Amino acid sequence: MKRSNTVARVILALTAFFFTSSLFAQFTLTGQYRTRTEFRAGQGTLPGPGYEPTLFTNSRLRLNVGLTADRFKFFTSIQDIRTWGQDASTISNLDGSRLFMHEAWGEVQINDSTFLSKLDFLGFKVGRQELNYDDQKLLGGLDWLQQARSHDAIVLKFAEKAWRADAGFAFNQSREYKNTGTVYTGVPVTQLGPDGASINAGAGTNGIGVMYKAMQYLYVSKEFGFTKITGLAFNENFQNRTSTGAFVKGTKHRTTAGVSVYGTLFRKHKIDAQAFYQGNQDRNGKTMDGYMFSLSSQFAVGRKLMTGPGADYLSGNNTMDSTSKVNRSFDPLYGTPHKFWGFMDYFYVSDPYGLQGANGSTNRLSPGLIDIYWKTKYRIRDNLILTLDIHEFFAGNKVANIATGTDKSDEMNSRLGTEIDFMLNYNLTKAIGFELGYSAIFGTETLSALKLPVNSTNNTKYLTGQWAYFMINIRPDFLNMMNTGMKDLKKSVDELNKKVAALEAPSQF
Repeated sequence: MKRSNTVARVILALTAFFFTSSLFAQFTLTGQYRTRTEFRAGQGTLPGPGYEPTLFTNSRLRLNVGLTADRFKFFTSIQDIRTWGQDASTISNLDGSRLFMHEAWGEVQINDSTFLSKLDFLGFKVGRQELNYDDQKLLGGLDWLQQARSHDAIVLKFAEKAWRADAGFAFNQSREYKNTGTVYTGVPVTQLGPDGASINAGAGTNGIGVMYKAMQYLYVSKEFGFTKITGLAFNENFQNRTSTGAFVKGTKHRTTAGVSVYGTLFRKHKIDAQAFYQGNQDRNGKTMDGYMFSLSSQFAVGRKLMTGPGADYLSGNNTMDSTSKVNRSFDPLYGTPHKFWGFMDYFYVSDPYGLQGANGSTNRLSPGLIDIYWKTKYRIRDNLILTLDIHEFFAGNKVANIATGTDKSDEMNSRLGTEIDFMLNYNLTKAIGFELGYSAIFGTETLSALKLPVNSTNNTKYLTGQWAYFMINIRPDFLNMMNTGMKDLKKSVDELNKKVAALEAPSQF
C-alpha cells in the first residue's frame, strides 16, 4: 500500500511537470527594467556660451506577454518611461499617466489544407508593432531610445524557403470622428529642443515633426548561401497643410525605394552595401530627389576581433542656391540613427540638422552627410565586449555661411568634425547586463552653424562636446525561471521518492 502511494506521488509529480512544461511552451512572459544615467556636455548639439553640463537618470520598465497557439500568435508589450525625480514621492491625480502600449499585435497563419499548405508561412500581423528590417537603417525599433518606436499597421507576411516578403499598410487618425472627414492632425507638433527652444517633434528623423497619415510598403528578401539581397519600397502620405500650419484635405506622398546586399566571405568577413532613392514630394510639397549609398565591411581577426571601414552618403541641399524648388535631402525614414551616424546623435534624430533661414525660408535644409568611419569590436571574454568607433563627418553638399547675413555666396568648409565612440558591455548573467559608454566630438564652425540654436549675431559655440552614460539592463524570463524551478522540484521529488522507497524496502535480515 505504501509503495502504491509512492508510485502515485511520482506519477502525479510527472504529470504536473509535463503539463506545466507544455503550458509554458505556449506562453512567454518576459520583462525588462533598464536604467540609463547620462552626463551630457554636448550630446545632440554643440554647447553654447555659459552652458552647464546635465546629469540625469531615466528608466524603461516593460512587461511582455506572448501566446503561441494553433495558427495564431498574440503579443503585447506594456512599458513605462520616466526620468528619475519627475514624479513627486506622492503622485497627484492631476499628473498624467506615462504608461503606454509599445506593442499589441496578433499574428494569424492562414495556410489551409490545399496548395497553400506547402508554403512555410502565409498570414498577417495586425496591431501596434515594431517594423524591423535588415540592419534597421531605414526601418527599426529604435531600441536605444527608451521610448523606442512602433507603428499601428497591418502587415501581410509570406515566407517560402529562402524567400520572404512583407507588405504593410497603415492609416492614422487623431481620434474617432463623426461626419467630419478624415483630416489627420497628427501627433503633438512641438517639443522642447536640447537648448530649451521649441522645435518640431521627432515623429520621424531629423525633426520631421509630422507623423504620416498613411503608409504602404513592400519588403522582399532572398538568401543565397551566406548572402542576402533585399528590396524595400516605402510610401508615406502626409496631410496637407496651409501656410499658417493648419491641416486641410489632401496629402503629399514621399516614396523611398532601394536594395541592400549583406554578404559574408569565408563565413567570417562581412561586406554590406545599400542604395536608395527618395522621390515624389516632401511633407511641405517640394519635389523630392534624394539618394543614400552605404558600403561597409567587417573583417574577423582571430576569434576575438572584428574590425573594418565603412562610408555612408546621404544627399542634401546646396544651401547656397536660393532658387531651387527641389529638396535633395535624403531622410532615413524610421530607422535607428544612433546605431550608424555616431552615438552622440548629431545627425538624423529628433534634434534637427540643417540651416535655419537658408533660401529665405524658415525650414531647416539639411546639406546631407558623408560619414567615413572605422568600427572595431573586441571580445575580451565571452561576456565582456569592447567597442571603439571613429567617425569623420562632412556635409554632403555646399553650406552657406549664414552668419554673413542674407548673402549666400560665402561658402563654408564641408568638414563637420570627428567623433570617437567608446562602449564596454558586460553580461553578468543572461538576464543582467551593464553598459558603459563615452563619446567625444571635435566639431568645426560648419557643424556649429548647422546645429541648434542658430544665431547669426552670436554663433560662438564651443566646438567640442562630451557625453557619457552607464546603463543597467535587467531582462527576466519569468516562465523560464518557473520552468527551471519545476525541473528542480521534480528532481527533488525523484530523489525523495528514492529515499522513501529505500526506507520502505523490506529488510533482508
